[in-house]
Amino acid sequence: MKFKHELVKLNVDISVMFANITDDTRIVPKHWHSHLEIIYILDGYLEVAINNSEYLIGKDQLIVINPRDIHSTANKNFNTSILLQIPYELLEDNIEDVQNIYFECNPYTKDIQKISYQNDIKTLLKSFAEIYKTKSLGYKLKVNSLIYDLLFILVNNFSTSLTKLHIKKTVRYLNRLELITKYVKKHYTECISLDDISAQVRLNPEYFSRFFKKYMGTTFLKYLNSIRLEHFYTDLVNTDYSVTELIEKNGFTNYKMFMKLFKDTYGCTPSEMRRRLLGFNIKN
Repeated sequence: MKFKHELVKLNVDISVMFANITDDTRIVPKHWHSHLEIIYILDGYLEVAINNSEYLIGKDQLIVINPRDIHSTANKNFNTSILLQIPYELLEDNIEDVQNIYFECNPYTKDIQKISYQNDIKTLLKSFAEIYKTKSLGYKLKVNSLIYDLLFILVNNFSTSLTKLHIKKTVRYLNRLELITKYVKKHYTECISLDDISAQVRLNPEYFSRFFKKYMGTTFLKYLNSIRLEHFYTDLVNTDYSVTELIEKNGFTNYKMFMKLFKDTYGCTPSEMRRRLLGFNIKN
């Protein structure tokens, strides 16, 4: 799992990353990548945060996440979804001036015409899923045509223009944030003070705190604990270490604070979560 600038792995036989996902409980902390990402919920709900906006995506709804958007997802119950991630290189080769384009496509739109175009995208994604599942003769040709049809709809109906100044600032800030997230990924099990992390990007602690909150949409401490919590969750469901051992292993030093954080996030205790997922895995 990656919690910084995410490197997306493409399917080996096609030029995109595509998956049908059945997920019982998973929370992915804030990160970004250079791919265009589309999430289509088939059943259940998914909380999605993009930059400083939050969305609750329900059944038969979709959302588009732009390249370099800082985003996170939280599934606190159960959902099934289609995930499509399109490489930036493919966008660059086929969309003129793509670096200056931003796609605004989410389920909160009230525009009747845009809702209709979103339904067209859903149909394409369902067709993609069915064709990729069966992989009949020539399936790659059809998959590629569906990708281009989808991008054509996005470009002509959901695109807006970005200023070059905005792009320049975004790249500079993401470079700085990448230094921060790389450090956290390497040292999350240790005690990381505000002085420690701000020194990594040569900022004073006060400015660092304002910068991080502005561009990540959360405080550094909450971000750090979200990284620790996801590692804890992964260990919880994949190992038989005790909860106390996993708390210490993943950098938490306050047991009561950790338990409150876990309950606030998942709605149950770690032991309850482990029993629940064990039962889910047996059934499946």
